[in-house]
Amino acid sequence: MKSNLLRWFCGCLLLGGAVVLVGAWQWRAREAMRAWDPDRARVANKPIPVRTVKVDEHEMQATIGGTSVTLPVQSAIITIPLNSPGIADRSIKQVGFQAGAAVKRGEVLFEFEPLLFEQLVKQRAAVLAKSRQESDTMIDLHSRKAASGLQVKEAEVAVETAQLELDLAKADLDLCVVRTPIDGVVDSVNVVPQMRVAGGSQLAVVHQLDPILVQMDFPMERMDSLSVGQTAEIVLDAFPQENFTGRVTRILPVVSTKTRVLPVIVEVANPENRIRAGISGFVRVQCGSASTTTVPTVAIMRKQTKAMVFCVEDSRARIREVRTGAVAGEGKVEILAGLDAGDEVIIYGQDSVEENDLVNVNWQQWARRE
Repeated sequence: MKSNLLRWFCGCLLLGGAVVLVGAWQWRAREAMRAWDPDRARVANKPIPVRTVKVDEHEMQATIGGTSVTLPVQSAIITIPLNSPGIADRSIKQVGFQAGAAVKRGEVLFEFEPLLFEQLVKQRAAVLAKSRQESDTMIDLHSRKAASGLQVKEAEVAVETAQLELDLAKADLDLCVVRTPIDGVVDSVNVVPQMRVAGGSQLAVVHQLDPILVQMDFPMERMDSLSVGQTAEIVLDAFPQENFTGRVTRILPVVSTKTRVLPVIVEVANPENRIRAGISGFVRVQCGSASTTTVPTVAIMRKQTKAMVFCVEDSRARIREVRTGAVAGEGKVEILAGLDAGDEVIIYGQDSVEENDLVNVNWQQWARRE
């Protein structure tokens, strides 16, 4: 009987101890939840648990990107020359190439009917021969006192005028064959055989595409890191799976006040004219190593177009607006303005704190709370 009573008493004692332990654990859990609740901590003027890191400064390989579009390295607009007064227009005899064709420098693009120009050359050659005869006759008469010096001079002027008109007629005849002045691709052809065109008419446009130029919109704020000769990596919308390599060859002198970008020209090798003009893309320029300030990307909060971070000053949360740059790798982003090396920014709990909240940054301590 005594044994059963002792056994019952020990059981009740163990059960009571277990109830006390569970109650104590639940009480501590509730207290921990109160300590973690930012609203309760704010009302009780208790610190809100957060985790922070120091803003650091280190050397990084600066890569600056911007949108771009491809351009021909040069373009040739083929126009019909102004004719001599004797011929009003020209007749197209043959068209050598159509739009999209690749051409080499010196190849024949167009031929005009040469008959009228050949006849004009013959006619002006005859006028020149007659003028020379008249000049010789006048010189002979002048030597015999039968002509004045003024008449001799007029005859010499007539010879020079006839020679000039003959040279112009020969030039017009030579221009009956129009050759491309550059290697490239024909963009447009505006005439067909048997068509008559007047002087000054545009016949065709030829673009040189090898090498091809890429005009990049370079951010104005990073101009100090830009120089001619830097390597650039280009990704074009027409070739999304390929990366092209070029180099900066020109830096234009005027910054756009609206877009705050500086046009930069990058030259890219383009064998066989594979890349065409007018393709949009994105360019990244390798600007060398530079000392920069970075923070973890998780610290950045976006407010519409603004970037914000929470800093800790005197155990208080202070919100700051920052200007971010390129992603620096390893989960970090470059800070261009708003923070200095050594500043303490919140990377955990920033969604729960408000301006001027009291915070507890000793995360090793509060992270072990039960």
